Amino acid sequence: MNNIVPLSVENMNLADAMGFSPSAGSSGSSVDLYFISTGVIQEAVEGKVVNSPVFKIKKGEDEFLCRGMSIRFFVERQRWQKWDSLNKAFQRTVMSTNLNADLKDTLGTFNLGRPSGYIKDFKALPKDQQDHIRNIDRIKVLMGLATFIDPFVEGGEPVLEHNGEVPVVFNIKNKESLKSIDTTIAKLISKRISPVENLIMLSPEVRPLPNNGWFAVITAALGDTVGFSEGDNEVLGNFIDYVERNNEYVLNKWEENNVERISDEDAEIVANIVDVQDFE
Repeated sequence: MNNIVPLSVENMNLADAMGFSPSAGSSGSSVDLYFISTGVIQEAVEGKVVNSPVFKIKKGEDEFLCRGMSIRFFVERQRWQKWDSLNKAFQRTVMSTNLNADLKDTLGTFNLGRPSGYIKDFKALPKDQQDHIRNIDRIKVLMGLATFIDPFVEGGEPVLEHNGEVPVVFNIKNKESLKSIDTTIAKLISKRISPVENLIMLSPEVRPLPNNGWFAVITAALGDTVGFSEGDNEVLGNFIDYVERNNEYVLNKWEENNVERISDEDAEIVANIVDVQDFE
């Protein structure tokens, strides 16, 4: 382990900045981030076609695959999200360290119309409300520095770029994936080891769908303890900037759409307040 000074973020408690709970079961622009998802591809292996789980990696216009990676996690956040079929876009809330609050969303409401916190008696709710809640996904956003293991493009040709540690973002909703990652991070937290100081090894595994298709989940395992690295403070700050920029977009959409929901009388009051402020 090296002697690099531990992480700090100006004007922020470090635990709040990172977002990892003790009970948890360069540039910061989006262009420079690698966004990771999972998938299943078909490959010919020893004369047979097999379904292979992979990580799908996208950075700008570049897209490639890998079968595993090591990662140091820096930041964890959560949000609510749902698919808007009418507008063909995802609606979402701001990112937060937990979901036990009323979170503003891109629709101009809170929690995308979902009650905040834990719903004790879900079956007692009206059916239409149950259906609405089922359509809203809990998303855990995980950010860190990853090293891809033997990246390649579909067809098998190796990818020679994107070497070393690079900044990645996961948006995960699968419960099995979250349980594996959360359990592994919790082991570190219980030993008072930051997830930044220790590698976590991630691998995709294939699972069957009810309709005879396939999907991939993420499995996590502890790797080596490596300590902090020079530049980690800047990396953490860049991830926090990414969260803040995304939240700013959501809050702007909330303001825009929330105004449309108020009554004509209230809208006139707001307009008059604005006129007075402008005059002053």
